[in-house]
Amino acid sequence: MKHVQKVIRGRGKIRDTGKLAEALNMRRPMIVGLEPLSGVFLRGNPDYADRPVFSAFHANPDLSDAAAGAESFRENGCDSLISVGGGSSIDTAKAIKALLQDPAEKAALNMLTDGTDLPHIAIPGTAGTGSEATQFAVVYAEGRKVSLDHEKLLPDGVILDASLLDTLPDYHKKACALDALCHGIESYWSRASSNDSRVHAFLAILGVLDNLKAYLAGDPHAAEEMLDASYQGGKAIQMTRTTAAHAMSYQLTKHFGIAHGHACMITLPALWELMEEDENLNEVLTDLSAKMRLGSALIPPRMFRGMLSALQLGIPEKPDAATLQMLVDTVNPQRLGNHPMTLTPEQIRNVYLKSMTPMTDMEKQMCTDLWQYYT
Repeated sequence: MKHVQKVIRGRGKIRDTGKLAEALNMRRPMIVGLEPLSGVFLRGNPDYADRPVFSAFHANPDLSDAAAGAESFRENGCDSLISVGGGSSIDTAKAIKALLQDPAEKAALNMLTDGTDLPHIAIPGTAGTGSEATQFAVVYAEGRKVSLDHEKLLPDGVILDASLLDTLPDYHKKACALDALCHGIESYWSRASSNDSRVHAFLAILGVLDNLKAYLAGDPHAAEEMLDASYQGGKAIQMTRTTAAHAMSYQLTKHFGIAHGHACMITLPALWELMEEDENLNEVLTDLSAKMRLGSALIPPRMFRGMLSALQLGIPEKPDAATLQMLVDTVNPQRLGNHPMTLTPEQIRNVYLKSMTPMTDMEKQMCTDLWQYYT
């Protein structure tokens, strides 16, 4: 039987954490989160004031962070987890759970789990990662990025409270929104897509496109729609996993210091245009364009470039030969396997080059106009 999450939606619903915890038989949870959101959580749930809070983790969680969290969990006699914040908080809680299942790091990384299940409530503080809806987490082990992936890591409960988004910096709002949009698009065209996954992907795509402008302008309802779009994107990639735009994003983030969602959208337009050259993919691209209410498969990649420009999310400078080779050599092959077309190293190289080549003034005007007139 598939794991069905209990989900609570609505502004201020973070105060109902106790009700959800009771339904999940959680008695002494450990809170995993950073200020200011961990403080917001405790003020909204004064009954949890004496519960331990674990905040000793990095923005890019390390397995050693999770090991310290697991030790704190045991020392404090906890029986469950509540994570509040962005993907790093939720992924850290998942990694803690993996180590509590099996304290041997090698076993945890391979998810050889046979211990007692531990309830986990995830409360996202960003609208983008969708980590609250997935069974996988990204952590570092001895400097190497690894993925945890097991059905027991899917959070049991989720609280979608858009009030937590109100104080996010604009850059994080923009980058996280693009992450959710890429989740929807990549899931839709993934080799593993299904009728069910495409429903969630469709809701993620339109949820972002139709609400992004109002969300960035401070509209509370749009924030709720964006948070749900992020959740839907997470549900989509839970079923299909991501594809080339995500596979090509990680070194862009690491090398150029840009946020993950920003990095994903940099390569997605060029990947779309490369897929246009394969007649076997015409149907899915045409279908995607229609779902976005765009009349031609030629329009979306141009509109996405216009979106990046209008949001003032720049592209890195064109890399030198050594940097370009590093980018090509370090693309995640597992995620490339989900992409709808097999990419050669030369094609990956060309996508990076095209993605980091500045538009002419005329191109920028046309692409920006497409985005400005979208809604």
